[in-house]
Amino acid sequence: MSLDFPALLPQVDGLGRSAAERAAELGARLPHAFQALGAAARVPREELGRLLARAGSRWPGAFPSAEPIDGVFACPPHPERLNIFAADGSQVYPDRHGLTLFYLINIGSIHIAHGSGDPPEVSSTPRLLYEESDLYGEDEGLMPSALIDGQRDAAELAELAHRSEARPEGPSLAILDNGLLLWLALQMKDSHRPEVTRILGDYLEQLGRLKSAGTAVAGFVDRPRNANVLALLHLASLSPDEVNEDSLHVKPWRGLTDRAIFARLLRPGERSARFEHASPVNERFRAAGHAVEFFYLCCGEDQIARIEVPAWVGADPALMAIVHSGIIQQCRTPGGFPYALVRAHELAVVSSEDRQALEEMLAEALLRHGLPAQPSQKSLTKQWTGARRRHRL
Repeated sequence: MSLDFPALLPQVDGLGRSAAERAAELGARLPHAFQALGAAARVPREELGRLLARAGSRWPGAFPSAEPIDGVFACPPHPERLNIFAADGSQVYPDRHGLTLFYLINIGSIHIAHGSGDPPEVSSTPRLLYEESDLYGEDEGLMPSALIDGQRDAAELAELAHRSEARPEGPSLAILDNGLLLWLALQMKDSHRPEVTRILGDYLEQLGRLKSAGTAVAGFVDRPRNANVLALLHLASLSPDEVNEDSLHVKPWRGLTDRAIFARLLRPGERSARFEHASPVNERFRAAGHAVEFFYLCCGEDQIARIEVPAWVGADPALMAIVHSGIIQQCRTPGGFPYALVRAHELAVVSSEDRQALEEMLAEALLRHGLPAQPSQKSLTKQWTGARRRHRL
């Protein structure tokens, strides 16, 4: 046994005590934040616009849409026929201690033709990347995991676009298991800029294909920890003269999340108003015609999800109705999480057994071509110790 559990026991108990105290404190502050939501909704739009202009481009909040900030919207009727497309991805990162350098991206996807009686269509598409141009970036270092994650995200969207372009009968909804904003653009900052630009361009191109296909697109974020709307509530409580860098750094609702606010506001099936993400990354999306909006959706008892959509979906009542009713219908079976995303994940995941079989295939390929098939000594040592073997000296 590696972990000393008796030594951890008092620390775990301390964690539980701290979590209970924090939950009680946040619960006491929640009614005040809920009141702030109502107060912000009463601020005239012109005044709120002036506050937002003073906040600047680095403010981490949310821009309100034309819908009332505290608006509640019931679930519209589900269409008789609806095509549900879902995609999820997984990856195996490069391992310099492995048999050879490569990485793998696997995309699982599903098409459910709701109301047709047809069985779901599923696929799993692996891609092995091993060329020098795949493995090394502009700085000649090994491809960072963030860039591989970005390639996976773009590949998920490409799979949804490919399925949507088949144009099956009836309206279509494409769902991703994450938000729509590609955070890679912020994560990498100024490093690997050519690769980031290429991946972002590919990602935006896939959104364009989905728009051209007339497919409603949504990113599903389970248990969101965002506080963008709370930042808006704080901004709305200030006068224009009070808006400055210091006041915007004040966090009156620290520890609370938007999810806690909307859990009090929404009943099962209802959604909140739409908001636009005030992120620098969203500027690139806006310039390409795909600014990202979000709203909160009650998918079941105490199940609040954050749904992200392109602005062209938010502006179209028919597409919004498809997103709203389609996700609620999908969440009925797995208890608040879309069934199609559960299946897409199952198809995408690379299990330990899959990884071992892949390693065996690679070893055989290397030996056939006259190359040694041996991991590093460090890797072998970890395998021995990871198996809990005891070695006598």
